[in-house]
Amino acid sequence: MLIDLHAHSHLSKGCDLDPRAVLERAALFGLDGVAFTETNTQDGCDELFEIGAKSKLKVFVGLELVTDKGQYLCFFPKPELAPEPVQLWGSNREKPWSAAECLPKVKSLGAVIVAARPYDRDFPNPPMDGIRSLNLLSAVEGYNPKVKQTANDLAVEAAEALKLPCTGGSDARGSLDEVGRGATFFKRDIATQEQLLAELLKGEFWPVMAGELPRLTRPGEAQAGGRGKGGGSGGGGRGAANRRRRR
Repeated sequence: MLIDLHAHSHLSKGCDLDPRAVLERAALFGLDGVAFTETNTQDGCDELFEIGAKSKLKVFVGLELVTDKGQYLCFFPKPELAPEPVQLWGSNREKPWSAAECLPKVKSLGAVIVAARPYDRDFPNPPMDGIRSLNLLSAVEGYNPKVKQTANDLAVEAAEALKLPCTGGSDARGSLDEVGRGATFFKRDIATQEQLLAELLKGEFWPVMAGELPRLTRPGEAQAGGRGKGGGSGGGGRGAANRRRRR
């Protein structure tokens, strides 16, 4: 089962994407589900689950928690019952929330935690090798198409050192064109939020690249793109998420 574990919608600040359009776009690339990980909030999860009930694709909900030492995808068994981060730690306008305080708390509330783009120097406060000292993670995001490949490679290496699996996701936020460029391949089918958490804890999944595979053309020919998806392994070393195969 192929799920984009890192996507955004209009429920995230600064994002205008309609979740229905995100799902339609994801379906074009053969994905089976999308996890909407809105920035610092799960407010609106009821809307997302309602949309998912009418969609061919499965809808899951998490949040992307932004801290003073990186970003973390947090998945709760019942997002509608989980407290909002602002309720737990107040406003983050003056300074970002403390990872040392936040991560143990969300873990205690039953969340599964994935380190997102940990080596991305283009984003404020990346944890870098600091994630190697975290014992609260269930996985590391090993493929994010919006991150430089060297940063993805370092994330895979960190996951190997921690003996953790890797996830993949599009991190779509600015445009529908970003949807479908990354996902996670799960060994088993997943139908519910609770099953998603169970599979994340089992660790039998791999990051993949997914999307248009351009074909080189001769002069005078029209270029045609093909939908494809490729599998990689969080334990496969550098470039583990780079192998592709056509559908």
